[in-house]
Amino acid sequence: MDPQLEIISTCKTRSFSYKFDENLWTVWHFHPEIDILLNLKNCGHYTCGDYLGELKPGTLLMIGPNVAHALHTLEEAENNLENPAMIALQFSEESLGKELLNKTEMNNILQLFEKVGRCFEVIGETRDKVEEMLWQMKDMSELQRFSHLLLLLDLIATAKNEDKQVLVSPNFAPNLNQKSQSRINTVTQFLTANINKQVSLAEAAELVNMSSKSFSRFFKANTGKNFVQYVNELRIGQACRRLIESNDSITEICYDSGFNNLSNFNRRFLEIKKMSPRDFRQEFCKKVGS
Repeated sequence: MDPQLEIISTCKTRSFSYKFDENLWTVWHFHPEIDILLNLKNCGHYTCGDYLGELKPGTLLMIGPNVAHALHTLEEAENNLENPAMIALQFSEESLGKELLNKTEMNNILQLFEKVGRCFEVIGETRDKVEEMLWQMKDMSELQRFSHLLLLLDLIATAKNEDKQVLVSPNFAPNLNQKSQSRINTVTQFLTANINKQVSLAEAAELVNMSSKSFSRFFKANTGKNFVQYVNELRIGQACRRLIESNDSITEICYDSGFNNLSNFNRRFLEIKKMSPRDFRQEFCKKVGS
C-alpha cells in the first residue's frame, strides 16, 4: 500500500498535534496518525477509504491510520487563521506512548483504536460534546490539552454506537502507488469542478490517458466504487446541500446537480438517502425547527 504520504513532523517530537487549518485537505492522502477533524464552515463532500460522505459545517470525522482521505468544498470560502476552515487533532499510538496505552485506565481508548481503521463520522450528542471540547482546547496549555485529549478519546470510545457512524467497508484495502494516486486526484477534482455537467467514463479515462475499459477497472479497484456510482453519490451530495440551503424547486435542483430527468434523480436519491428529495427537505426542516 503506497498512497501519497503526508509527514506530520509534530507527532515525531510531541504526543499530538492540535491546530486550526486555513484550508480543507483536498488532496487524497494518508498518514500513520489518527485524525479527528472538525469542519467549521465549508459544504461539499469527503472521501474516506471507499466511503463518500456529505460535508457540512459541524461534520466531525475520526479517521484511522493509513486510510486515504480528502475533503472537497463546492465553493471556495474566504479562509484564514482568524476564520479557519477546520480544527484538526492528530496523534498515533506511538506518539501517545505504548506504555501509557497499555495501562488499565486506558482500556476504553485502546479498544477504540482497535476499531478506528473503519473510520467514524461522529454525530448526535457525542458530536456536540466533542466540538465543545475541541474549542476549549484553544486556550489551554499543552499539558492541559493532553489531558483533555484523553478525556475526548474516552468520550468517543464510550459513546453509544448510534453516535459513531462507521464509514469504511470491512474489505476495503487500498493499494495505490504514487502514479495511481495522482490519477485518482485528477479525476475526482475534475468531477467536483464539473458536477452539473455530463462527464462520461470515456472523458474521465481520457484525462488520465487510459482506455475506458482499463479505467473502469482501475477506478473501481482504487475507490471501491464504480464510476457511475461515484458520480451519482457526488451529485446527490450536491442536491442535499441545495435542498437544505435553498427554496429552489426539486426539478431545478435535479438538473443543476447533473441529472437529465426527474425520475432518474428521484430514483437515485431514494437509493442513496433511503428517502425522497421532498421527504429529505421536510425532515431536515423539522429537525432544525425542533
